[in-house]
Amino acid sequence: MISIKYLFYTIIVPGSIFIPLLVFVPRYKTAKKEERLLFFYLITAGLINLAAIILSLYGRPNLPLLHLYTIMEATFLLGYFQLIFKEPFIKKAIGLIMVLFPIICILNFSFLQSLYTFNTYTRPLEAILITFFCLLYLYKSGFAEDWIKQPTSWFNAGILIYFPAAFIIFILSNYMLASKNVAMNTIVWNVHAALVLLMYIVWARGFRLAGNGR
Repeated sequence: MISIKYLFYTIIVPGSIFIPLLVFVPRYKTAKKEERLLFFYLITAGLINLAAIILSLYGRPNLPLLHLYTIMEATFLLGYFQLIFKEPFIKKAIGLIMVLFPIICILNFSFLQSLYTFNTYTRPLEAILITFFCLLYLYKSGFAEDWIKQPTSWFNAGILIYFPAAFIIFILSNYMLASKNVAMNTIVWNVHAALVLLMYIVWARGFRLAGNGR
């Protein structure tokens, strides 16, 4: 019998990606570039996760997809920040990182960590980069009176719900993978899945406001 915990992080959480997607579809035509970019990020993430689940069901290794996912996720989210920042210098800096980060990922799985191992160097790096630019945007933009009505506010809130905690999880992943404490590993990765679910729900609110001002 399949456990509820297994269903949670293999079916429920991956399936929850449809919540923000379905909310956004009717608003696609009036949405801004950054909102559309996050929409396509979710579609791509969903397809990669589906491929990973299928490979797992057939007993095939799916860790190479995680390396691909890291590059994809960083590129989409850095692209999102490049669109919402107004400062030319920050935009150029993000553009440079968008070129350098995939190169770092390729060097990592070519010389340091195999495609068939968890990428414990590049995943935390990605998480800290996304968190940094999210906090920088909040610092630069301040809080407007209608802050809660802006879709960008909800997208950034979702990012801050997931990525700072994910950074800690990714940093400790080597220890957790080597640990024989199955219960601890299960709890940690269920917390990770719960954070993903919460981010999708918060993003759904942002997509509900798609087309509004910043």
